[in-house]
Amino acid sequence: MRQRPVLDVSALPTTAFGQRDPLFWGVLSIMSIEGTMFALMAASYFYLRGGARLWPPAGTFHPGLGLTTANLLILLVSIAPMALAARAAKRQDLPAIRLWLIVATVLCIASLALRWVVLQHLTFRWDSHAYGSLIWTTAALHTTHVVTGTCENILFIVLLTRGPVEDKHMDDLWLNSLYWYFVVACWVPFYCIFFLDPGLLATLH
Repeated sequence: MRQRPVLDVSALPTTAFGQRDPLFWGVLSIMSIEGTMFALMAASYFYLRGGARLWPPAGTFHPGLGLTTANLLILLVSIAPMALAARAAKRQDLPAIRLWLIVATVLCIASLALRWVVLQHLTFRWDSHAYGSLIWTTAALHTTHVVTGTCENILFIVLLTRGPVEDKHMDDLWLNSLYWYFVVACWVPFYCIFFLDPGLLATLH
């Protein structure tokens, strides 16, 4: 009986980056679902605004243009270390990955702290009116994403410090950065919609 030739696949890579990785499509699907959710929140804002005689409702004041802008800027700046960590992951440069993840995590925590301050400066509760429900719900949803991203960074830092580190973790790090870009990008339109609304800007002291 004729034997079949045996293929040596020992030299093939054990993991794949980008579109060749099934996890990439899973992350992309998650971003599509969550992006739709945020789009619905934005559409709800304009729907409520279009039917309101007074917008924002009476007694609503801007939490502070400096605070809200600083919060956005910190999020935008955090993209840089996450991108550098993703590049280092492709090179499998563990010291560089750890460094940039730590920098990104510090910025994430700073953003969360400032977000807390902004929420404390809101002059309405989530159950005060429809406007309040929309603002608080959107902020809570996005803050949850930021908390999740921060926790993932911390877990990666622990993994890279204590090990064992596998090839597949490099792609996980790259996808983690990709998801963080999405989280930051989602807040940009809401910053403009919520805090640059002419009616709210008029309440600045």
